[in-house]
Amino acid sequence: MKKAFTILSLFLITQTALMAQVEVGEKAPDFTYNSLDHGEISLSDYEGKVVYLFFFGATCPLCRGAAPTIRDDIHAMFASNPNFVALGIEVWNDPVSAVETFKSDFNLTFPLLLMAKQTSVDYYGKTEYDNSLVVNADGTLIFKSADNSSADNNISEIQQTIEEALSGITTSTEQPENLPNKITLQQNYPNPFNPSTTIRYTLNKPSQVTLKVYNVLGAEVATLVNERQSAGEKTVTWNALSSSGQALPSGLYMYQLKAENQVLTKKMTLIK
Repeated sequence: MKKAFTILSLFLITQTALMAQVEVGEKAPDFTYNSLDHGEISLSDYEGKVVYLFFFGATCPLCRGAAPTIRDDIHAMFASNPNFVALGIEVWNDPVSAVETFKSDFNLTFPLLLMAKQTSVDYYGKTEYDNSLVVNADGTLIFKSADNSSADNNISEIQQTIEEALSGITTSTEQPENLPNKITLQQNYPNPFNPSTTIRYTLNKPSQVTLKVYNVLGAEVATLVNERQSAGEKTVTWNALSSSGQALPSGLYMYQLKAENQVLTKKMTLIK
């Protein structure tokens, strides 16, 4: 009887430990680890900033699959903002050589923290990997991917979470002079064109953007942009190819920008 009670007690203690995890809206636990190239790093070093955390295993196939998306759609999108930081948290405790390979294979430039398995336990109550988390400037966890979800799932939701958190940080009372105050679509140049032309547009705030080309019959022939983009001036070059890579004939075409419930359309002429 005593033995059974002891086993039951150990089971309950273990389950309680596994259930101890941080939920969205709670204070994010601090951590301190050595990084691959940036010395010792603590989460608290970035107090006042929005921090994106990528839990990965250096030899994890799923994590390797997610890395390019994290690099392009998270880090690259916000890297120019001084109030944003991305950290890779290596939770498989893989050797340094494996982390170096992971970094070089995907050309990652944000810090990668080493031997950080305990942080996964602190946040998820168990060892988890291939996950995304976001901590706001106040040190509160504001996004946490499900433990059965890939880090590159819900990218739009992660981007929106980061954007909203960054928008709440005031670093200056002055409005940047180059920030556009509305969405615009400029006339392509050159026009008429052959073999390529440049299309410029501006966004006054981060938006989900599509830029498509249509023929005179209204049929879509090419999609030039279909992604969420940051505010600012954008430039796209079109080489008169369809989405399938086929060369299009001479004629009149329309290019249409959709962003923030606005639709802007202009004409252009291809001459061969």
